[in-house]
Amino acid sequence: AAAVTVAPPRGERRVDAGGRASEAQLLARGGMPRWPVCTWRPHARLPEGVGIPVGAFVTSRPEAVQRVRQALMDTGRLKANGVTRFDAHVWEALCATGYVDGESLREDRSAVEWAVHVFGIPEGQREVNDVEELLASGDVRYVPGVRIGSPACYVDARTGRDHPGSALGSWSPLIAEPELERTRRDRAEAERASRAPRGPSPPRWRPEAHAALAAAVDGGCDDGDGGDDGNGDEPSSDGFTFSELFAGVGGFGVALRSLGGTPVFASELCGHARRTYLAHHGGSWGDDGSTDARTPLVCCGDITDVCETLMPPHDVLTGGFPCQSFSRRGDRLGLGDPQGQLFREILRVLVAAEPRAFVLENVEGLVTMDDGETMAEIVAALESVGYAVGTRVFDARGWVPQSRKRVFFVGFRSDLRAAREDGVFTWPEEPRDCGGTVMDVLEDEHSETARCEVSEYQMERAAAFFRRTQSRGEDEGGEHAGYLYPVDGVARTLCASYRKSSVYNAELVPPMDGDGETMRTRPRYYTVRECARLQGFPETFYPDPNRGYHELGNSVCVPLVRAIGEEVLRALRAS
Repeated sequence: AAAVTVAPPRGERRVDAGGRASEAQLLARGGMPRWPVCTWRPHARLPEGVGIPVGAFVTSRPEAVQRVRQALMDTGRLKANGVTRFDAHVWEALCATGYVDGESLREDRSAVEWAVHVFGIPEGQREVNDVEELLASGDVRYVPGVRIGSPACYVDARTGRDHPGSALGSWSPLIAEPELERTRRDRAEAERASRAPRGPSPPRWRPEAHAALAAAVDGGCDDGDGGDDGNGDEPSSDGFTFSELFAGVGGFGVALRSLGGTPVFASELCGHARRTYLAHHGGSWGDDGSTDARTPLVCCGDITDVCETLMPPHDVLTGGFPCQSFSRRGDRLGLGDPQGQLFREILRVLVAAEPRAFVLENVEGLVTMDDGETMAEIVAALESVGYAVGTRVFDARGWVPQSRKRVFFVGFRSDLRAAREDGVFTWPEEPRDCGGTVMDVLEDEHSETARCEVSEYQMERAAAFFRRTQSRGEDEGGEHAGYLYPVDGVARTLCASYRKSSVYNAELVPPMDGDGETMRTRPRYYTVRECARLQGFPETFYPDPNRGYHELGNSVCVPLVRAIGEEVLRALRAS
């Protein structure tokens, strides 16, 4: 192990050789950090149907790399940034010792080789002709199970003496702590500046556990009234670890950290959302501006690029797996859509890390899709890897002033009492309302709210759309019958495309007075801060200012997840 090296830290000049890749390459290919050797561990072979099949076409000829990529360009199988070096010696060693779920090559390869990473071929299909010809010629071979994050794709054991690099026992975070601190502080300052001269206005309503949620983000330094109003619980003292798949900006993370949890593994494909996640979960900030190091959080990009070998053990797995395939707003292709199959990556992590429990979330439309057959297949798959599973639909309006119906899956490992006995786990009671309305989360009028004003054209489109739907009897009912928010009610479901599609997703705030004078003549969109409040995030959670609507619309209702998490932890203690 001492002879095995990885790429040196950023800033050092070096020449790539063998199976190594530069830090820039590691970041480009989906955000793969450098893994310390202590996280590698053997694991059992994955059962059939667990995980998305992946592999790589391996060759020593650069022209063959281009031919493979060209042949597969229109098939949807090529991995993003998916060409890496490949070290057959490392792959042999990992296969022989059980560190990867792959097959030994049983051959000696001394030449420098390249790997073109791909998704496995769909069942019932055959390779395209050009690729079949390359395989038959011997210039290219297919190695199933090779992932972009495999040590064989960026580790070179043979050149350690020439390029000492860094010891594998060291840890290299995806984004350095000072940069994360700067990101968060810049976002906070930008928000305050956009609300000058009075600064941000505190909400008139807060989630019941707002003090604990604020503490989870930054130690309890919540902008606004500056303290606990007696309305929230303190974080639980029970320590536990958790993972967050399809993490987004970390809604599950805020909820579980407020209960005493520590994130140890996270995966998010979008680089912007990853930065937001790490800015709030990858370090801790004190009132004096200091940054305190935590246990390293293994945060990566595409979950299909991550080897099971590198997934740390943890207590609770969480995730809101992609919903586009099941949503009524989409094509509803279900499990026939490649995105719909991504829930199988959750199965892979369950098998590899064996968490004691999991909490998953998706859109309500999944429940009724194909007369319930899709839902039944997903539940059966979760049960097949050793978990007792329960599901329930909740409307977030009991926790925040937003109508947001989502189905939650809770599972317990089959060896636990909570999986074997009824009544050990109970779902939280669903309140009739949260005690607040949309009016209570609106900001005072300032320059930022003025920038959210819709154009005359956008307003006409929104009004025309709702006139058409109402005439056809398709409106959502009394409190959601128009494009203006209900003053004393709750908001419609916040979507990732909220401000991009004013016709279909608009819910607008009517003109209001600011200190006695009208600042707007037309309705406006919600501000990003108001959207964060509608999802239950604390005031010191700062999404990407340029992608805030998208990040928050894709997130979960934080107080609702916290309520479910409390019951899961209670059941685990009883188990």
